[in-house]
Amino acid sequence: MENVPIHIDYKRRHLTGVADPVSVDKTDHISRSFMIYLEGKLLGKLSCEKEGWVLDKEADRALVETIGSYLHAWYE
Repeated sequence: MENVPIHIDYKRRHLTGVADPVSVDKTDHISRSFMIYLEGKLLGKLSCEKEGWVLDKEADRALVETIGSYLHAWYE
């Protein structure tokens, strides 16, 4: 699966990066986990769980939701 380019506006800043898929659901062939790189730095592993988007490292919850929403829209 190919990387997803990230282009988001967050807190008056335009952030760019990539989401590198790390696992693919065998049922619908869509990744549920991504290594997230923003502005050239590793943010962490973002996963779509039953409770919503979860990042394996400490991060602003609103940023996590923004990235998760962006990825969700990418696959629609």
